[in-house]
Amino acid sequence: LSSGATISYVDEGSGRPVVLLHGVAMSVAFFERNVSDLAHDHRVIALDFRGHGSSPYVEGGHTVAQYARDVRALIEDLGLADVVLVGWSMGSLVAWDYLRQFGHDSRVAGVVIVSQGPSDLIQADWPHGIADDAELHDYLSAMQDDARGFLAGFLPTMFHTAPDEATLARLLNDICRAGANTGTLILADQTVQDYRPDIPGFDVRHLLVWGSDEQVGKLAAADWLESSLPYADLHVFDSSGHCPMWEEPDRFNALVRSWVAALA
Repeated sequence: LSSGATISYVDEGSGRPVVLLHGVAMSVAFFERNVSDLAHDHRVIALDFRGHGSSPYVEGGHTVAQYARDVRALIEDLGLADVVLVGWSMGSLVAWDYLRQFGHDSRVAGVVIVSQGPSDLIQADWPHGIADDAELHDYLSAMQDDARGFLAGFLPTMFHTAPDEATLARLLNDICRAGANTGTLILADQTVQDYRPDIPGFDVRHLLVWGSDEQVGKLAAADWLESSLPYADLHVFDSSGHCPMWEEPDRFNALVRSWVAALA
């Protein structure tokens, strides 16, 4: 990319571009039930952030802000227009940081937020995060001590109904490719981000998708977003946890397809 990163990405289909942005230490594997279906009538691009999944290891740049600049470079380098950014978990923060840095970019037509509040850090005025300062320190220490063990414990909590053991093992192997250092750095940076001051100024249309059995991010954060964003539609999936695009892919894909069509 023109930003200096080398990344791996999937590029399927044609039509309005839909760019899929994965979560912290995760990969495009979590969108494997969405890419081909959405590609029937969209150009679907799913990237592994620098140092994640199939993208090569790189020293430095493991911040939400830099990942957003990498997404900007990808959009520019591929000559994309009328893009819909689909962020899942930390990928949502990357989408918001894109809006924060580049403002009213005419190349972005809409944003889909999946299971992510404006801040993951629990604060006195924000009880809807996932960790306070002490818990974040524990998470970072655990990542440094035994990244695979930490991620193995975390992975099943993301689902309403956990995948079979073989699938969990495959996903675990994929996300462990990020490594302890990359994972620790981006986990720290993304957790301390706070987009609450920016949210009311994001006038691009948002689709919010949440699972009712959310054990990672609190559902109350979705209600806050719906009331704080200028244009937002909230949909809660009853049979999903943190990964509605994985657990209810047919419903998710149909919803995204119809919502994107309505943007026109």
